Formats: sequence, structure tokens, C-alpha cells
Amino acid sequence: PVIPVGDVAYASVGTNTVPVAGTVYLAEVRVSAVKSLTGVGVLNGGTVGTDKHIVALFDSDGTLLANSALAGTTTSGANAFQDLVFTAAYTVVPGRYWIGLQMNGTTDRFRTVAASTYVDTLTKSSAGAFGTVPNQTVPTTFIADVGPVAYVY
Repeated sequence: PVIPVGDVAYASVGTNTVPVAGTVYLAEVRVSAVKSLTGVGVLNGGTVGTDKHIVALFDSDGTLLANSALAGTTTSGANAFQDLVFTAAYTVVPGRYWIGLQMNGTTDRFRTVAASTYVDTLTKSSAGAFGTVPNQTVPTTFIADVGPVAYVY
């Protein structure tokens, strides 16, 4: 979701969330123009440097469109955005998509959309196995502290 943080420190955005290894965390993102996307930026939490991220992009039906390397990328930059590149660029048209995040451990943290915020987004998590990014059943509700604070680029 787009969050106008201005001068707010990233450490205070959302919730510093403990991941469940292999779980896919989803957050809705809307794209307003045709563009070629090359990756996802994820807001890391306060602990980084041990676990690995995989990011993915799903269409409005939950079909996987693009993902980063399935071996994962080690988290880097506490309370900072980390850009993770897709294995191949993907051109999108205006519409609703889903950013997916998966981690291989429980040591590092990522920041999630908290309850009672101004962000109007749908979120969900589903159990999985790290390195496997299946199609998803898309969320129909908001669940606090599940959707990653992230952007597409």
C-alpha cells in the first residue's frame, strides 16, 4: 500500500512483525498505469541479516505473475526499504494486484500494516514452504499485522 510517511521514521511505520517461515504474506496494491515492473521494495523490521526474503506479484485472481529468486535474498537494512528484483520484468495494466512476501526463518522482522490505520487495503497470510511460491486465494478482508508494507517498482 502507499503510505505517505513524510518525516516519520520507518521504525514507527506499522508493526515490527515476526514471520512464520514459509508463510506467504499478501497485501493489495493498485497500479494506475501500464508499466514494466522489475521488483518489490519491502520495509524491513528492526532485525535483519540472518533470514532471506522472496517477493512475488500476483494478479487480481491470485495467479503468480513474477517473483524474485527462489533461493531468497538475505535481509539488509534495519527499518529500511530493501528492493528485491524479479527474475524477469513484468508489464502490468491498471488494476489491483497483490504483493507477496515469504521468509525462510523467524529471526528477522518485516513491517506490516497495523490495525486502526488510515490504509485501506486487504491482507492475508497462508502457510507455505520457502522457495515455493504458488498461486494464492486473494484476501477479502483486512487482517492487522499481516500485510507487508511494500511497493512495486
